Amino acid sequence: MKFAVNYSQPLVQLLSEGLLQIDLIKCPDWDGMLKEASLFSEITIHFDLAVGLGKTLTVDFDRIATLKKKTFTPHVNTHLVAPRNLDPDNPQEMQKIQQLWRDEVGMMIAHFGADKVALEHFPYTLTTPHIRPAADSRIFSDVILDTGCMLLLDLAHARITADTLGLDVRDYITALPLDRLVEIHITGIKDHSGVLTDHFALSDEDWDLLDWALTEIKNGTWRKPEIIALEYGGVGSTFVWRTELDVLKTQVPKLFQMIHG
Repeated sequence: MKFAVNYSQPLVQLLSEGLLQIDLIKCPDWDGMLKEASLFSEITIHFDLAVGLGKTLTVDFDRIATLKKKTFTPHVNTHLVAPRNLDPDNPQEMQKIQQLWRDEVGMMIAHFGADKVALEHFPYTLTTPHIRPAADSRIFSDVILDTGCMLLLDLAHARITADTLGLDVRDYITALPLDRLVEIHITGIKDHSGVLTDHFALSDEDWDLLDWALTEIKNGTWRKPEIIALEYGGVGSTFVWRTELDVLKTQVPKLFQMIHG
């Protein structure tokens, strides 16, 4: 398993000073960022792809394939989403979105192979009711099993979704096809403007959930993923204000030890 951390200016500062050890820098497919990050570490790319909106029809798969070959990106990720006007209680709409999910994932599989496409769900909150079916563990799992693609498990997304649904997060995760796991994302969550939000520093609950996940992997209960990525930190107005150098300095070494220890 390789340990990746989101690209951020504090991260590359600490790497340049020799104060952190990581395996990979996790980046979006932004040419400028990829060039800068490559000065400090090998790169893994997290693509801004989604199935459920019809946008896969216009994706430049040749560019993705080229970037994949140039970096340590063993699989191409995509998110299971739905249009904001989706009515989850309308059987006709649900039938349509279910088919669209499978058709779009199928297009990606045709380009890269089923074992090179990893599906991830977004967190479901009461502010995103249209996401509910995409985050339902049974529906989400069925898309993976029907298409033969792989699983990208975001522990924070699972925590938020389970909290919204009133479920135990471990029960929610255990219902997923963990024998198809290829990547794990970790980050802290907390209440932000009345909504549970991710991409914060890890709290005790986050450390406990990761420790459980690593135990399940080491016991062979779950498939061993290729990458475990810390999604703390970033660039732009969404992430800069919650990217603290001291958090990276404290939490990254602990995570590296947990993953490689």
